[in-house]
Amino acid sequence: MSITNTHADYDKHIKTWNKLDDVCDGQEVIKSKKETYLKKPELFDSIKDPGGNKRYGEYLHRAIFPGVTGRTLASHIGLAFGKAPVFNRPDELEYLDRNADGAGRSIYQCSQRATRLVNRNYRCGVYVDYPATTPSRNKAEERLKGDFPMIHIIKSGAIIDWDYIVVGNQKKLSLVKIMESYKVRDGFDVSIKERYRVLRLEDAGAGSFIYTVQLYEKNDKGEWIEGDVFIPTDYHGQAWEYIPFTFCGAVDNSEEISTPPLYELATM
Repeated sequence: MSITNTHADYDKHIKTWNKLDDVCDGQEVIKSKKETYLKKPELFDSIKDPGGNKRYGEYLHRAIFPGVTGRTLASHIGLAFGKAPVFNRPDELEYLDRNADGAGRSIYQCSQRATRLVNRNYRCGVYVDYPATTPSRNKAEERLKGDFPMIHIIKSGAIIDWDYIVVGNQKKLSLVKIMESYKVRDGFDVSIKERYRVLRLEDAGAGSFIYTVQLYEKNDKGEWIEGDVFIPTDYHGQAWEYIPFTFCGAVDNSEEISTPPLYELATM
């Protein structure tokens, strides 16, 4: 099986997710997709303008796309967070008020992003990334290191495959494959590259499991090369027995996918 293989539900819904994203992003994005959303009329074809490209360019320039869906999404976020939520936490999680995702967003802002993605695509992913660090003797020593777990909110279109296993009578997430984009700078030149992040729950025998992370990147020949397997640990140096990832949905936090809340409005 290739690393590029995707889940059947992903294949079924990815076009809808992309449509919702484009519509919510507004007129500039819609126009940039040209005939994806604004078809070229056959009557534009003429002797002076074979293919009708010149007239279609004028047609595209004059077209107006009212951003009703995007404004509705913004109002939904405003309603949901009209009253600031209360975050009850132990002192050890104080850093989440300042920087929950490693990019300076608070837990409040991460919650807003999750709500926005749920409205657009019905669901999103919530993934906690643990840093590579040496074991600590206690929580105080861990805080001194400044190595904190970070929360990442992932859009549906980036979660391309997932799977579950049943252990006893419990359903456990056993695989998550995430497509990531990252920048590579060479002097003043910047290129965007892609890689896969694969989260697995490996069988360690005797009914126990170990959570692992592995990256797949392209080499100079365009071939996907698997990286080393990394085993995240807690501050005791113990491996995790579950994947720190969950789906966050419009109805419940399961892998099931249904119609996004803004689908009908976006289609109109």
